[in-house]
Amino acid sequence: MKIAIGSDSVPIGEYTRESLAKLPPAQEKAILANVRSEEPDVKGIVGKLTQGAADAGFVYVTDAKATDGALEAIKLPATLEPDATYGAGVVEGAKEPKAAQTFVDGLVDGECADALRAAGFGAPPG
Repeated sequence: MKIAIGSDSVPIGEYTRESLAKLPPAQEKAILANVRSEEPDVKGIVGKLTQGAADAGFVYVTDAKATDGALEAIKLPATLEPDATYGAGVVEGAKEPKAAQTFVDGLVDGECADALRAAGFGAPPG
């Protein structure tokens, strides 16, 4: 089996290694022994998978969904899921701080937040 993952210098690569490290050492080693491609971004992994250059890979569920069925996402057990956190804020000195704050607020509540959850993002920590 040929596996594609992200390089260790990008978030998807870090998350993949974090998840694999939670496995028993022999399983982690066996999976890593099948890695044939370490890509600089998720698009590279998706490309390897959709072109048949890899049999399996680690991508975000949102990227798998964006392939319109070309890829099937398999949910990791909760014990293996990495802690992926994203932040947003208003830059000090922003030209339009009120509009920027409205945008940030919309990421947490409202139509934008609903769209993010529909795309596979979890709810923000409460």
